[in-house]
Amino acid sequence: MNPQARVLLVVGSARPVRVGDQLAAQIKPILEAAGAEVTVADLAELGLPLLDEPVMAAASGGDYAHEHTRTWSGLVRDADAVVWLTPQYNGGYPASVKNAVDYLFPEWAGKPMLLVSYGAGGGGLGGAQLRSVLEFVKGDVVAPNVEISLPPQSSYGSDFRLVDAASDVERHRQELESAAQTLVAHVGAVQVAG
Repeated sequence: MNPQARVLLVVGSARPVRVGDQLAAQIKPILEAAGAEVTVADLAELGLPLLDEPVMAAASGGDYAHEHTRTWSGLVRDADAVVWLTPQYNGGYPASVKNAVDYLFPEWAGKPMLLVSYGAGGGGLGGAQLRSVLEFVKGDVVAPNVEISLPPQSSYGSDFRLVDAASDVERHRQELESAAQTLVAHVGAVQVAG
């Protein structure tokens, strides 16, 4: 039997008030049911400063000057696959996600990935932009993007947090399950071939 796929679930929003953590808590069991061992990397908790490595990642050979970069690199290297959970802000994905991508380069090459975006209309514009960037850095985006719609009139409470994250994710369960199964199967195929 193949070992479980080690999946890094990246919570992309670093805003003080956000919902990505709520969505990640609902998405994690779906990934686990597909056969993944999931580690959550919350960019708000990771606290990467604006890119401060003295050598660009593509030229670094994975040798980084700062501990925060080495920690981030280790999380990505240790994962068989990465799931990006990103909001859409003003028609794009947030700077926190771009910053996290730009910190690394060799770690992304051939890494199986899945994109899950969210927003009032599902975050499709942000997800499409992020997909383009991840493909540019040679990430292996293996399934169609999943877009979680969060209609403003029904999803958010007065604290700007989700009223019922479980229901919001449940509406997209079939897409998420299919994408998770595709990702885990792809990791398994890579492991067998490797």
